Amino acid sequence: MKLKINWEHKRAKHMIERMWLRGISREEVKQAILRGQKRTQKKTRLTESLFSFYSVVYDEYVYSKEKIRKVFPVTVKTW
Repeated sequence: MKLKINWEHKRAKHMIERMWLRGISREEVKQAILRGQKRTQKKTRLTESLFSFYSVVYDEYVYSKEKIRKVFPVTVKTW
């Protein structure tokens, strides 16, 4: 299944600012989404992927006919 990250989304501006402040690249965000341990937030139903020293919060839609996972990033957290 192909992964498509939508950086043009309204919430992505916040995500890009947080990435810049924390020194995280777009490639590292993609790695976190693909390899990180995932959990779903109960209140917002967003997915949080825990990876290395940071986590990525995103909204995900799966289109099975086109075999595409569309990801709308929200924010990056460090811990």
